[in-house]
Amino acid sequence: MVEKASYKILLVEDDFINGKIVKTLLEKANYSVEWVNNGKEALEVLIPNSEKYDLVIMDIQMPIINGYEVSVNLREIGIKIPIICMTANAYSDEYIKSKEAGMNDHISKPVTKTVLFEMLDKYL
Repeated sequence: MVEKASYKILLVEDDFINGKIVKTLLEKANYSVEWVNNGKEALEVLIPNSEKYDLVIMDIQMPIINGYEVSVNLREIGIKIPIICMTANAYSDEYIKSKEAGMNDHISKPVTKTVLFEMLDKYL
């Protein structure tokens, strides 16, 4: 079994409170977390260094570049890292749109510890 500290997660969240909550939950469970604030920063980190990360947890609604656009860009250039989106709009059309953009799964906000760790267990 791989130690959690060896898993590196990129958290992409523009809302400080939501980002802090998710980052704290992950770090308390011994995951290594890097947090960026928008889709542009996510692409700047992931395009040259995607192999450094095991998973991306990403908000959909963000300034500059949204989560859908980030996913489409990553998939178009062949980056296959698992992407879990976080959304306050957990409607079926959001789920379908996230899948079409290349995201692997989604979590509804507010994020709960149980759902977050079930999702991590599924992809890590």
